[in-house]
Amino acid sequence: MTEYFVPTITIIFLLSLALGRFLFSRYIIVAKVYNLHKGYNERASHKGKVITGAGILLSFMLVVASIVLNKISFLDFQIISPIVGASILIAFLGFYDDFQPITAFHKYITLCFLIGMTVYSSADNQLDTITNLHGFLGFYEISYLSGFFFTCFVYLAVINAVNLMDGIDAYLAIFSSTTLLLFTIILSHGQIYSLAIVCVVIVGGLVIFMRYNLSKKKKLFVGDAGSLFIGFWIAYFLVFMINSVNNPTISSLFTIRAENVSVLAVAIINMPVLDTIRVMLIRVLNKRSPFAADRSHLHHVLLDFGYSHIKTAVLLCLINVLNLFLMFVFEPYFLSEALTVIFIVLNIFWFAVFQSLNRRNNS
Repeated sequence: MTEYFVPTITIIFLLSLALGRFLFSRYIIVAKVYNLHKGYNERASHKGKVITGAGILLSFMLVVASIVLNKISFLDFQIISPIVGASILIAFLGFYDDFQPITAFHKYITLCFLIGMTVYSSADNQLDTITNLHGFLGFYEISYLSGFFFTCFVYLAVINAVNLMDGIDAYLAIFSSTTLLLFTIILSHGQIYSLAIVCVVIVGGLVIFMRYNLSKKKKLFVGDAGSLFIGFWIAYFLVFMINSVNNPTISSLFTIRAENVSVLAVAIINMPVLDTIRVMLIRVLNKRSPFAADRSHLHHVLLDFGYSHIKTAVLLCLINVLNLFLMFVFEPYFLSEALTVIFIVLNIFWFAVFQSLNRRNNS
């Protein structure tokens, strides 16, 4: 590790806290002047109007970091500039949707275009497009076209899963911060310093945001601007993780079979994925659109069961950490086929638990 990286990353984190505090406090003033509020209905976990769209500030913080820090010798933000640019465009799409709601069809069509543009623009970088599954379920190298569409699907699925988390206070911030801190460790160990800094900057913004998100007098929501932005970066890091199997500096951090990395990558975002599959399945079985809004999410089940927002957020994040820990424990003993079955069984268990709680709430 570069000898200056640890003090540099510490300073950058502190500066991110300072910049985040300044931006979020000013955003409240601007939001009141320009009426950047959103009304919530009976499906929501909040009443009245709340200030939303604050997630756009996370993208602004990243832009500032990309410009200011690019001169540091061991950082090179020019290489990831297409990814940074795409994340900013996605944040602006979410910001527009926060105040001028668009249909799910138009929203996902635009997302697909931006994601496709991102994957295509980075076609020369083998770490940005999944073209090798390293033996996962018997699959190794796949064609570029198949890899292109599969990578786009991964982006879209992860972004959608993270987007669905932004329904209660603190959940998105806590989950995203812990996930990005894990990626910070992995990327720092692999000497991928620019991407590690991206994680640190976003986490710094989320720490400050959480203070306002939990406030009663100055409550803020990141809105789709933040959830889509964060979801995009988590998706990017998961794709990067899958493609970095053969990077010795990264693979040496955890002794993991190459074919099992894809399973562990999904396990990192276990609860959001489970929530997405669960609500879509319930909606389809009830002959409704899988994209229809309702109160069937995991966090709604726990809220209706009597848990507070913060307890619900912490519990769901702890379950996610537990699942990931169990997958790491089982990984050395199983190949990808068996490990995938274990992962599915684990999720069926949690599915049954939450369905039981939901039935008790409705009885």
